[in-house]
Amino acid sequence: MIEDPIDPVEPVDAGGDSRVQQLLAAVMTVSSDLELEVVLDRITQTAVELVDCKYAALGVLGQDYHDRLADSKESSLVEFVTTGISDGQREEIGRPPHGEGILGLLVSDPRPIRLDDLAKHPASVGFPANHPPMRSFLGVPVRVRGRVFGNLYLTQKAEGSFTKADEDLVITLATAAGVAIDNARLYGDARRAEERERARAEISRALLADEDSSEVLALVAKWARRISHADVAAIGFEDRYGTQIIEIADGSRTIGPLGAPLPLPEPSLLIPLGHRSPSAALCVANAPSGRRFDRQVIGQLKAFADQAVIALELAEARHDAERIGIFEDRDRIARDLHDSVIQRIFAAGLALEAVSRQIPDEQVNAKIHSISDDLDLTIRDIRSTIYSLQTLQRDGSIGLRARVIGLTDELSAILGFSVKVRIDGLIDAGIPADAQDDLIAVVRESLTNIAKHADATRAEIVVENDGVQICIYVHDDGCGVASDPGPAADQ
Repeated sequence: MIEDPIDPVEPVDAGGDSRVQQLLAAVMTVSSDLELEVVLDRITQTAVELVDCKYAALGVLGQDYHDRLADSKESSLVEFVTTGISDGQREEIGRPPHGEGILGLLVSDPRPIRLDDLAKHPASVGFPANHPPMRSFLGVPVRVRGRVFGNLYLTQKAEGSFTKADEDLVITLATAAGVAIDNARLYGDARRAEERERARAEISRALLADEDSSEVLALVAKWARRISHADVAAIGFEDRYGTQIIEIADGSRTIGPLGAPLPLPEPSLLIPLGHRSPSAALCVANAPSGRRFDRQVIGQLKAFADQAVIALELAEARHDAERIGIFEDRDRIARDLHDSVIQRIFAAGLALEAVSRQIPDEQVNAKIHSISDDLDLTIRDIRSTIYSLQTLQRDGSIGLRARVIGLTDELSAILGFSVKVRIDGLIDAGIPADAQDDLIAVVRESLTNIAKHADATRAEIVVENDGVQICIYVHDDGCGVASDPGPAADQ
């Protein structure tokens, strides 16, 4: 909206008590609801009935109105509410007007305009294809608290042209409409604030309940659509070629099939999910004839997305801590098996061999050797179990972050010291399983080479995801490693 002094409203000379009664009824109608969309619809419907015309529209200016004026290619109108044009006609016409031509006169200079013939005005730019013919015109600004909210456009007066009495009636209606819009906006702001709180609470409950990440992201998409009043919301992740791929979708319209590239229809809004890892993005979109997203909606949605990402990152950190605890238990069990169980079985086998040498009975010796072979097989099975405990599962249930941490813990015994790990960005989502295996292979080969050749006492693994690529940096204080870290590094 823009600052503009309120022009004094002239006394209504409506031509009789009947039109005054109509005006009073119209004021009551537009003020009888608190839903902004309903209020805007009633304003246009009431205006048509009040001055007996065929078409009415209310063009809503965006919060970023001044910025849009600086670039004539940008839209000044973020919403265009109509009466008299069917849904089918609206679809055939296509993109709603952005404030050019006659409509732009009220955008740049918000004062009432009354014309007998639109086509004869020098600012006229004609109509798009499939648009119904229109001749007479009346335009009046709608102000809310002294600032222009939008403009009310009326066309096709039933009997000739609009009169001064019509203009005065519509100006008075616009004044009442401004009050109704203000009330509806205050109600809408309070309701959206409540929705954001409900969204945060529901997402937090889902995270605390340890629900699957896809279910949590589905909640993010659902609430993002509600908060922005969009037709559809989707969450996409960049593939290795930099293309956003749809993984989650919510809404009454289809933005595209899951697994397909994420489109950016007009109008739409794309917000990165996270500052350090913008490979995931949230997209909300409306129908081509629907409301455009202004700065207020962008700010509200961005704040919600930032809070959702923080919650997701905190949950990921909590899960990592739990996984590290699991890895520590695995290591403890493996050490116990190796240091205690295997040694006892091995000692029992040696004792049996010593006993067999003291017993001349061949049948007894054969039985003792059979038991000794079984003990050797048991030792091999236990060693296989130890290896499985020390090797991270690659079943997708363990994220890349935890796999890296677990691998460094596993190789610390070979290195003789603990490896420092630093991870920047979200690395547990949007990375294909084969790429994760390649990254783990690079880390394993690098640390193994340090253990074999570097004679190091300190090492650090840094994993960075900037949304475009994942980089792994391996630092140590040794004398160098092999120049070829292995074939997996090339991938």
